[in-house]
Amino acid sequence: MIYPLALLALTLCAGFAGQAQSPEDEVRLRATVQAVAPLTDFSGTVTPVDIDPLFALTVRVESVVPKVPNFKADAVVTLGIHSPSRLFAGEPAKGKTYDFVLHREGSDGKRRFYWISLVDR
Repeated sequence: MIYPLALLALTLCAGFAGQAQSPEDEVRLRATVQAVAPLTDFSGTVTPVDIDPLFALTVRVESVVPKVPNFKADAVVTLGIHSPSRLFAGEPAKGKTYDFVLHREGSDGKRRFYWISLVDR
């Protein structure tokens, strides 16, 4: 009886350790669209959140979980996205608030975003 319990405990500990050190995670971002422009027409700081960013999506952050530097509530940030029509299935409504999921990966303190999607409601 002790052996199966010990094995179960060891398995659970290994599973939790793997989750805590996962090289990939998600960031939940609730933000209001301010503007969308081709990246070539934008001047300023852009945070790439897609593999091949072609557009600048400027948003006002409502909330972010977990915390991400520069993505504080009420901050205006510009995200480098591939295509507004791909992300929003059409054009985004300026002034509308959306729930996004930002996927990031990396290790050794070097994390980068590689995908953005909308939360289905």
